[in-house]
Amino acid sequence: MSRPALMYFIFVPLILAACSDRAPAHLSVEVISGQPHLITGGDALIEVVSSVADKQALEVTLDGQSADVEFHAVATDDTGLYQYRALLDGLQLGNNTVQISSGDLSAQLVIVNYPLTGPVFSGPHQQPYFCLAELSPANDGSARRFAIGNGEFLDATSLDEFCSLPTRVDYVYRSNTEGQGFRALADINSQPQDLALTTTSEGVEVPFIVRLETGTINRAIYQIAVLHDPREVASPMSLSTAWNERLLYNFGGGCDPGYFQGASTAGVLRESVLALGYAVASSTLNVNAQGGCNDVISAETAMMVKEHFIESYGEPRYTIGNGGSGGAMQQLLIAGAYPGILDGIIPSMTFSDAVSYMTDSQECSLLLRNYLHNYVNEASRGLNDETKASIGGWPNWYLCDESLGSRPDRVAPHGCSAEIPVAARYDAITNPDGVRCSIYDGMKNIFGEKLYPEINAQRAFAKSPHDNVGVQYGLAALNAGLISKELFLDMNERIGGWDIDFKPTPQRTVGDDDAIRIAYETGRVTNGAAGLARVPIIDDRLYLDHQGNFHASVYSFTTRARLERDNGHADNYIIRRHSADVSLADENLALMDQWLANIRADRSSMNMLDKIVRAKPADLQDDCFTESGERIVEKAEFDLNSLFDNSTGQCNSLYPPHAGLRLVAGGPLSNDILKCELKPVEYEDYRVDFTDDERARLQRIFLEGVCDWSKPGLHQTNNETWLSYGPSPINLYQAGTQ
Repeated sequence: MSRPALMYFIFVPLILAACSDRAPAHLSVEVISGQPHLITGGDALIEVVSSVADKQALEVTLDGQSADVEFHAVATDDTGLYQYRALLDGLQLGNNTVQISSGDLSAQLVIVNYPLTGPVFSGPHQQPYFCLAELSPANDGSARRFAIGNGEFLDATSLDEFCSLPTRVDYVYRSNTEGQGFRALADINSQPQDLALTTTSEGVEVPFIVRLETGTINRAIYQIAVLHDPREVASPMSLSTAWNERLLYNFGGGCDPGYFQGASTAGVLRESVLALGYAVASSTLNVNAQGGCNDVISAETAMMVKEHFIESYGEPRYTIGNGGSGGAMQQLLIAGAYPGILDGIIPSMTFSDAVSYMTDSQECSLLLRNYLHNYVNEASRGLNDETKASIGGWPNWYLCDESLGSRPDRVAPHGCSAEIPVAARYDAITNPDGVRCSIYDGMKNIFGEKLYPEINAQRAFAKSPHDNVGVQYGLAALNAGLISKELFLDMNERIGGWDIDFKPTPQRTVGDDDAIRIAYETGRVTNGAAGLARVPIIDDRLYLDHQGNFHASVYSFTTRARLERDNGHADNYIIRRHSADVSLADENLALMDQWLANIRADRSSMNMLDKIVRAKPADLQDDCFTESGERIVEKAEFDLNSLFDNSTGQCNSLYPPHAGLRLVAGGPLSNDILKCELKPVEYEDYRVDFTDDERARLQRIFLEGVCDWSKPGLHQTNNETWLSYGPSPINLYQAGTQ
């Protein structure tokens, strides 16, 4: 399962069979470290399966020239065929024809090699791009630095034009002295007296020494940590006895427009995981706040780092994704649009994706918040916080009013991260050619650009998929008697929208038609029918609703609702709810490991989703935990008919999920309709009686009609997988045209 899914075959194995009394003669070759048309860095781990017993009899040519390749015997399968692996280097950029021969037998494939600096399929490099040494100073005025993890920092002064640094290897060890944690290993040829031992998940007791590799791939700083004896050579052909042949890939949070290399990964020195023998990897572009909230770049980087890992340490049995908030976004989006990079995912503080979440946050931060502040300040008008919170079905008004922080406007062009130099930032008047820090400008390779002459007639801006035409804000609150008719009418009459520069407009926002279609077709809005139907998911839902935190538990339910709609069930998606007093991180990893092992052992021809469901550990079910750690097994459910009191059942009583603006406006639980189909105003939809004047006013407000949530959104469809935005020509997708 650990190999990326081969979506497009660009190689042709040539197999010649000869008759004999034994098994037929056979010779085939494939790439193990990645898809053959997406290889990077000039080398690839290949596997040859052959009836040839002598590996010395295998001859290799690369583009017609003899290649010096050392094969290593891996195994003999149950058909009597031999398996050999070798690290093939010397690949040139572009197409490379590899031929394996032995006597009359031959096999051939084409490997397409891309530079280690990228890009591969994410489109042209984001520009400008600030390397570590060029970032704005830290808050204390010091230069931005990248912590190695052994007490040292990277020297960023030698960065090249691709922000590349020489790869370095450090060793740290776990001290057996309580409270010491990891310490730098001063001498790799001797073991410290306070060196701790650990027993891996495979039952092997080894010294707790960690090999920590730091380097640059795809303009990102990556790190790999793995148990390893420094006296041994790291090699994909002789696996470390301490490694349990599993890779945990960590993804970091946030959602910012990027344009910079970043100064931290999502962390690789996770002690409890390393102690079991897992390898851990991450990179600065897998931290959503640094990677531009661009899951395509994150997917590309994870693919490249994983390929490097396989070529350096060996092929993992499976790769597990891990991370919260923006790290959850990345896992779901990568698994959905680039299946095979991750075999199982463990999102926490889940958001379904950036685009649909930004619909919620922007409508709160710009539209509703501004409207209500103005409404309350008008003479003789006032609303308590409970009434304001009911418009979004939130636990409190604080969630919308304050918890989104000082930078809630991530779709705005002026929302630059602090790391980006102020002089480089866009301003419509003073610096119209500067960096536009909206997440869509950061993803212009995907969404495309167009001119907005009312703002700038010379420079194109990235298209936006956001739209609120026909949305009846507060509809369910009106029908529940929580807001008045006057507030409902006035709010929908005056709430307005925003322009491409995120300035308020009196008219509603009309989403770009291409951008809406692109968001669905490319998988920027997750659905259940593509890659997410091929991966087991454990949703670690830390409950924060009661704090008014924008990491609301409803997003676990919206994500699962998409799988239920598209697949008829979501039995590959488990929701586990708990408070901050309970940690399930290590237990979830163990359960995912067991789940993946069961899938790996299933050799049936059953489709992947059914296989995943059948392989699920019996004890892995929806559950919740009290603050004291007591487990309650109960299906996690969200009742759209109880938006303002969703507390039925033991778990919902402990951790009641709340709604959101679009759900209170009548939207589906899947919360993934960017632009709704419209229908005429129908008065049976309201549980209040409007006067004739109020009806006339309602008709004026919604001249084009109101949202018909019973229908899919405009252009709503299942996404394609493994799309490329260049330079790879395979499955190329350009500005919405396949």
